[in-house]
Amino acid sequence: MEIEKRFIENYLTHRKYSYGKLFSFLFIGLCVVFSQFYWDQSLSLSQYLSANPKLVFEENELWRLFSTSFVHGGIEHLLSNSLMLFILTYFVTSFYGASVSFGLGILAGAIINAFVIMQYENNTTLVGASGIVFFLWGFWLILYLFIETQYSWPSRLLRVLGVFIILLVPTSYVPNTSYLAHYFGFILGLAFGSSYFLLHKQRIRSYEKWEYRVVSGPEPNLEQLAERPEAIEEESFWRDPQE
Repeated sequence: MEIEKRFIENYLTHRKYSYGKLFSFLFIGLCVVFSQFYWDQSLSLSQYLSANPKLVFEENELWRLFSTSFVHGGIEHLLSNSLMLFILTYFVTSFYGASVSFGLGILAGAIINAFVIMQYENNTTLVGASGIVFFLWGFWLILYLFIETQYSWPSRLLRVLGVFIILLVPTSYVPNTSYLAHYFGFILGLAFGSSYFLLHKQRIRSYEKWEYRVVSGPEPNLEQLAERPEAIEEESFWRDPQE
């Protein structure tokens, strides 16, 4: 008996949470508000938002590791991050929840900021959410790689590499851009995404549904399927109309 396997759906087929847009707008809104405070030098709050090595590590103003992710150097910087931040926050929130996109994203941003400014001179300032954007990219892509099992490993790898090259590799060098924050954020996203999958593998895999088509031979039964536990578990079969 020959059985053909057909994919039906998996964890990424349907959204799991309905508030993706809400948290996308919230994230962008916080960036706009914090940036406005930062740009208005007449406000005393503006001097407490950005991060540099001296203020964080010598003055122990650790909150800056979090606040500086919402601060941007100018309107162009804010706009360049906003589109991807909105899209990624929406998708990650819709499938994995706000605790990942918002909670874990902000925590990852602080880790990225701490690592990057450790490489800077004392008065060099780091601002912006691009580290979080790349973190969310890494998180999403590694989970895509693990979840979309209806495609072969080479096919999944090519898709992920294609997205990385087209969207995440810069076409020109911009002096004021922290590429270290970008790619450390991406690597951190890969690590966190892999850990998330390992912790939730059973739940994620439970969303996989397949159907099995009898290509040749008699109708299947449990004895014939003893060596195909995945088919027994699903107990889902179909035949072509002409059969």
